[in-house]
Amino acid sequence: MQYQAIVRKFGPAPEVVGIERAELPALRRDQVRVRLLARSINPSDIITISGAYAGRTTLPFIPGFEAFGVLEACGEEVYGLAPGTRVLPVRSAGGWQEFKDTDPSWCLRVPEALSDFEAATSYVNPMTAWLMLHKKIGLRPGMRIAVNAAASSIGSILIGLANAVGVEPIAIVRSEESVARLRGRLESVIVDGADDDLAAGLAGRHGLDAVLDCVGGARASILAAALKPGGHFVHYGLLSGQSIPNSFWASHPDISFSFFHLREWVHSEAMGDVQRAYSEVAAQIAQKVIATEVREVFPLDKIGEALQSALPFRAGGKVLLA
Repeated sequence: MQYQAIVRKFGPAPEVVGIERAELPALRRDQVRVRLLARSINPSDIITISGAYAGRTTLPFIPGFEAFGVLEACGEEVYGLAPGTRVLPVRSAGGWQEFKDTDPSWCLRVPEALSDFEAATSYVNPMTAWLMLHKKIGLRPGMRIAVNAAASSIGSILIGLANAVGVEPIAIVRSEESVARLRGRLESVIVDGADDDLAAGLAGRHGLDAVLDCVGGARASILAAALKPGGHFVHYGLLSGQSIPNSFWASHPDISFSFFHLREWVHSEAMGDVQRAYSEVAAQIAQKVIATEVREVFPLDKIGEALQSALPFRAGGKVLLA
């Protein structure tokens, strides 16, 4: 038997996620069984639970895109892996349970240098940040970039990775309290509290090479206006709950706009390439170039309390299930 967090209808996560006990099925010959030790609660999980991706999500389902564990058992047709191997099973949800059966090729190898909690937070945010900087915008010394929601977990990671190549971002935050949370070298910090704060903060700072935005909404146009012709606007989240307005596209024909979703990238790449990218990220974590603060840890069977603590998402660290 094992505990599983189950979603049987879409809606607000604290209301629709329940804990159930289930029998472990027989392990397929071509799969591995991962005993999960630590799991993150991420915005992508909550968005999926809400029903935003109902067209590609079949009910009932087990949430959780980011979970770390060790191999418990290997099917008879699995070679090159052994029980005890530290892994992150990716390419599907299902992390909010005690055991997960999966394809062995979908298991990223986790180095011993990472603690269990580091491993459990090493995939969604760090991989997204690293790929956006190095694959989307081609980060290099001398670039000028702006990071929106810079005091968030992923914002701090973006700053750390940029600092590692000598780039000092412009950090955009929502409160004075967030300013104190930022570490690393920054060109400047803009507190975007009132309607004209962002525009005033960016005045005279035109010619940016890239903007990394996870907020959306009408203020995206203010950020885009600070880009140089051909500059990159990478949009990867919707913390404001508001889409970028249609007028954005006509107003900024001279910039390079792109979305980034880790799930789409992982599903489009060979797993060998995904493992190589993850190894780069894991090395940055092991070297303390980037770090994720853990705010609270709950046992899996206290999922309701964990979700209440995690929502709404804010600066100050991740909530984990262990």
